[in-house]
Amino acid sequence: MTRDAPRWLADFQARFGDAIRTPLDRSRGTLTAKASSYDARIVGDARGGRTGDGGDRLAVYNRQYWFRLFDVLQSAFPLTARLVGYWSFNDYASRFLLACPPRRAGDIEESTERFDAFFADAVSEDAACDRRVALVEGARIDAAWRAVLRAPEARAFRPSAADATRLLDARLAPSPAVAWIEEHYPLLELRRRVLAEPGEAKVEVPPELVRPRFSALFRKEEGIAHVFLEEREAELFALLRSLPVRDALAELERACPPDERLRLPAKAHGWLARSVELGFWKGMV
Repeated sequence: MTRDAPRWLADFQARFGDAIRTPLDRSRGTLTAKASSYDARIVGDARGGRTGDGGDRLAVYNRQYWFRLFDVLQSAFPLTARLVGYWSFNDYASRFLLACPPRRAGDIEESTERFDAFFADAVSEDAACDRRVALVEGARIDAAWRAVLRAPEARAFRPSAADATRLLDARLAPSPAVAWIEEHYPLLELRRRVLAEPGEAKVEVPPELVRPRFSALFRKEEGIAHVFLEEREAELFALLRSLPVRDALAELERACPPDERLRLPAKAHGWLARSVELGFWKGMV
């Protein structure tokens, strides 16, 4: 049997939670706990009749709370952190965590969910921010990497002879451990470089690509891998995620100019074969 917590304990926990979530002060160019903003009642509880300042004791927890969460977000979004610089990144992180505080006990990584969407909105509203497209793209790549890494296990689809007879009329179900990337800047290489050369120095956005580039991220036993995709190949996989195979191929053929259509059947067969080999799909619907 369970009972509700005593009212005094619930009130104490609420005040303590408010105190440790108090944003750190950035006005002097460093992150500082602002003990003067804590509720006087929780400061008195922290002192507990002992000598010393209860605000100073709470400030320790206040700083640890924010530094731990900053570290989690920096680790989950390493490319984004280096593109905007750690000081600015922690500002975005603080605003996000105030709006979407961690709520799932025992899973601190949950606190990083939806940060890429928040960051995209915040960057679009920041008049002082340049190269917004690249920054948003970097955050989406970091989020895709994290999603593939944390995706549940799924057995790769290996079609049988019986499956082959109904494959054209089925829709392929994507594996949760695959993400599809469209780049307008060469950020996947930059992400590898910042991970190989750790530090906190801000990195410059590389020059924009002449044409968009497409990739698939997928999980292997030894980690996350990625392969580049041809533009039509990426278009086919996007169609396959919502249409049966036959309809997806027909739609792709209609989008191709006449000089591509003769080569399309052989190329599409090769693209599908490779996608199955690499485990892009978990089954047929």
